[in-house]
Amino acid sequence: MGIRISGMASGMDTEKMIKDLMKAQREPVNRLQRSKSSIEWKRDAYREMNTLLADLQSSLKNLRLSSSFNKKVASSENDSIVSATSKGNPAMSSYTVEVIELAKASTPPKLEIDMGTTDLKTKSDLDYTLTLQKGTESKEINITTNDSLENIISKINTSNMGIKATFYNGKLVMASEDGQTFNIASNGTGNNFNLNDAASSAESGGAEAVFKINGVEYKSKTNNVSFDGIDFTLKQKNVGNPIIVNTKTDVDSVFNMVKDFVDKYNTIIDVMNKKISEPKYKSYQPLLDEEKEALPEKTAEKMENMAKSGLLLRDPILTSGLHEMRRALSTPLQGAGVKTAFDTLSEIGIGGPPSGKNAYQENGKLYINENKLREAIRNNGDDVAKLFTNFSGDSNAATKYRESGVAERLYSELNKVIDKVTEQAGATGKAYDDSSLGKKLKQTDGDIDRWEDRLKMIENRYWKQFTAMESAMSKAQSQGSWFAQMQGQR
Repeated sequence: MGIRISGMASGMDTEKMIKDLMKAQREPVNRLQRSKSSIEWKRDAYREMNTLLADLQSSLKNLRLSSSFNKKVASSENDSIVSATSKGNPAMSSYTVEVIELAKASTPPKLEIDMGTTDLKTKSDLDYTLTLQKGTESKEINITTNDSLENIISKINTSNMGIKATFYNGKLVMASEDGQTFNIASNGTGNNFNLNDAASSAESGGAEAVFKINGVEYKSKTNNVSFDGIDFTLKQKNVGNPIIVNTKTDVDSVFNMVKDFVDKYNTIIDVMNKKISEPKYKSYQPLLDEEKEALPEKTAEKMENMAKSGLLLRDPILTSGLHEMRRALSTPLQGAGVKTAFDTLSEIGIGGPPSGKNAYQENGKLYINENKLREAIRNNGDDVAKLFTNFSGDSNAATKYRESGVAERLYSELNKVIDKVTEQAGATGKAYDDSSLGKKLKQTDGDIDRWEDRLKMIENRYWKQFTAMESAMSKAQSQGSWFAQMQGQR
């Protein structure tokens, strides 16, 4: 950098003068810094839109599946005999159930060891090993003098052998969870727990449930039976007097699924519409760091918000995307088996805003006629499902579009918008950003670096010039003093 002399001879504030000169020289860098901020803001705004669009696309997952519209609720005409709960998609609308015999629980294989007056907190008086054996499996449990009976019970219960131990009425009771008999062996004798070699009793008692569903006889070890997507609970015998369990479309479940989608769709298009119509304040530019420091925090924040406004004003990707999303939802469904009375969302109770002077301001928002939608789901569930989920394998793009359900269409259109936005702004978390704005940022950073190098050279040149001037003036002042001194000596 060299030696810098600041106003020693001239008396000028050289440092301030050079700083003022550099302010003018830094203007190209300032423009680049502001441009970089604008690019980053636009990139972030795009990515925010992509996050919302991806969220909406994710919400379409169930709406694209026919199974989501086939959810059923089951009801028994006599819950005191047989109760029923739908867990899947029952194939039939009704089932007859006759309970011939109820299942009775069996006593599992168990082993009881009399512990006498042993207390749960009593310590073992020696180290030994317990071996649990069940079939071909065995597990060794190490017992130490520090283990109490409570510790031993815990070790047995966590052995993953399917054996559970408890202490009851002076006895250590072990029972098999899966019905297999088991043995217990000890390599230690004389311990105060009396844990000697012993074998469990066999499973005893119990009886299977015998029942008929739609006239076919079945058996079960328990009174809880799963059949064709329905969980039946057998409670009383009704030999010769079968009861009916009916199934019907779960209207609430389907309605809520559709409503959740509509709510999310409305929220997202509202945000998108605001972004593409947000005013642009050209007189406000991104603030430089030194400008932020010189302003009150709230003022700086307000000015930055004004500068960020309108970054996506009339953005062609989002504008076109909104148009295609609305088209995907409004185009009538065509294809084999499609009823013209159920080929658009409006015909099942999902349409635009109520007519009125402010209706145009809704910008594609959807409104639900709850009664009409519930009625369509209840009475024409298959047609409602087809309207959302119909899939076309036609190779012709136009035909495939017309024959695809609204959820399929919208999912595809969202893919296109998301891909276009990603091309512009990249994706958060990617190691390499080859998007258009990413490339602009990289180029701007390079331009800033080159300008910073150039500014260092310019600043050094100013310092050299002022330093040379100060040196010359200092030398002239010294010579003047010498001449004055010489003349004073004559």
